Amino acid sequence: MKKTLFEKLLVIDRRWIFLCIGVVVIAALVLPIQLSIGITTPVQNFYNVIKAAPEGSVILVSMDLGPSTLPELEPMLKATVRHALDRGLKVIAMTLLVEGPSIAERIMIEVTDELNHAYEAAGEDRRLVMGEDWVYVGFRAGGAAVILQLGEEIRQAYPTDYYGVPLDNYPMMKGIRSYGDMALVVGISGTALPEAWVSYAGAPYGIPILIGVTAVSAPQYYAYTQTGQMAGLLGGLKGASEYERLINYEGTATKGMNAQQWVHIVIVVFIVIGNIAYFVTRAQKERGKSEKAKA
Repeated sequence: MKKTLFEKLLVIDRRWIFLCIGVVVIAALVLPIQLSIGITTPVQNFYNVIKAAPEGSVILVSMDLGPSTLPELEPMLKATVRHALDRGLKVIAMTLLVEGPSIAERIMIEVTDELNHAYEAAGEDRRLVMGEDWVYVGFRAGGAAVILQLGEEIRQAYPTDYYGVPLDNYPMMKGIRSYGDMALVVGISGTALPEAWVSYAGAPYGIPILIGVTAVSAPQYYAYTQTGQMAGLLGGLKGASEYERLINYEGTATKGMNAQQWVHIVIVVFIVIGNIAYFVTRAQKERGKSEKAKA
């Protein structure tokens, strides 16, 4: 007996589904078919805090990520550093994760190079210079102990930068000794370090804490935003894409989230088609049985 269209849909080779999803992902990444992304309150707050920081003020950015969390956290860091530097803020970059030093260094160099190229293309004389606009101090072991040291004297934890240059040699570090000389702290991490920043920097020193975490970790930190202990929160690729939208920057988070949204749509369509095919086929079989019974 020849199968109907709905019966064929119920036994379709799953490789066709995989192919459709692959095509959709490629099309979403290559073609300008953007879906709308809503801005959540924690992300808006994150953006507002950096936007409100006075021009020329210093912020501390802790880049606590490794290869496993790179896809979600790197877009957050790039957007954060880009937003801060473009606004005229000074950035001290660091990491408390042993896997982080080379990743954090690459992020700082890539972002400053992108901005300098953008300024040059726009005919602006402005250029971002290490030591004047940003400093990368690298890795120190100790976690919470290092966070506490930064509240007393940054040179206790980091007497030199990542390249072995004393911090006092850099113009932007003149007069910068502790959290009291900084506007805010940003901690982007795939570990439990955000809690340490709240406990050992935000609570005792009163400095605003902005946090970025992976999507699976984000729910446990929303309570901190409600109490004000975290001034803003970026959660996963979606949070990063929202932030990119706020700063009018189309980075990897925007592209990745767009592809993810289209894949979700395709999956929902397949689920709907599968259910329709199932119920129609079942109705046809029941109708056939009733007709045979009557005969």
